[in-house]
Amino acid sequence: MIDSESSRTQAYNLARERYGEIGVDTEQGLERLSNISVSIQCWQGDDVGGFEVDRQSLSGAVAVTG
Repeated sequence: MIDSESSRTQAYNLARERYGEIGVDTEQGLERLSNISVSIQCWQGDDVGGFEVDRQSLSGAVAVTG
């Protein structure tokens, strides 16, 4: 089995090196990002639309319940 933690670490180290070649400090960027809260919403029109028509079920995707 492939160690995904090791693979991620190797990929990040390679990316850090490549970005460093063009003057980007990835460690500094990650430090700045660690102080920013992010909330990602997932809304699909058919999820909400399922409640608009009487006796119509949801599509089976993300269910919006309020």
